[in-house]
Amino acid sequence: MTLEGKVALVTGATSGIGFATTQRLARAGAFVIATGRSTEGLDAARAMLGSGGVAQPCNVADPSDITRLMEAIQDCHGRLDVVVINAGVSDAPDIKDLTPVTYARLMDVNCRGATFTFVHALPLLSDPSSVVFVGSVAAHKGQPGDPLYAGSKGFIRAFARSAGTDPDLLARGIRVNVVSPGPIETPLTREATGNDNVRAYVEGLIPMRRWGRAEEVAEAVLFLASDASSFTTAVDITVDGGMAHG
Repeated sequence: MTLEGKVALVTGATSGIGFATTQRLARAGAFVIATGRSTEGLDAARAMLGSGGVAQPCNVADPSDITRLMEAIQDCHGRLDVVVINAGVSDAPDIKDLTPVTYARLMDVNCRGATFTFVHALPLLSDPSSVVFVGSVAAHKGQPGDPLYAGSKGFIRAFARSAGTDPDLLARGIRVNVVSPGPIETPLTREATGNDNVRAYVEGLIPMRRWGRAEEVAEAVLFLASDASSFTTAVDITVDGGMAHG
């Protein structure tokens, strides 16, 4: 699964799954453009990539930021061979306390940001190329929690399924797929789960009885990004220890 000579974009690349994916694609030979909002995370990505990529700020909730990013990629590289649309947020109030403002805060990143990253990347995509959206097991399995977040990831799943079978995109050799992680060990999930009792409860929901690692998700992304998956489009690979089907 090599990406030698490829140019790849990873959004939300400053921590967790995005950072691990950036690292894995670079190891596979891609020149990686890593984007995100965290200055500290961008510095870490820049140091990790060295001459194998660049890290630059981009807030996908701001359409003008996406436009500037694509213009910079056009000027510097002229193309994209791989796009990993990973930027997302999960923080939202309890559904009964939801307001238009808090709704927009999540959906502007998870849905609008993902959509227009894809749309603005289309003119830059090589023929052939690969787009990988990062979804969530929350789109597959109903459970207590945040229905807004689950709904946003359900949007990603449906959007990618349709885009992945679009005849105009397929005529260009553009494949579109999804990787849907389950509970993954990251700094953000450690902060969100809080204590050992919550973590043990989550583990009990996973047939493999452990949390996943960001690197395990990155391997699935690499598969879909590479020519190893050349006959694969419009699929959703769950990396969740069996949770969606358990």
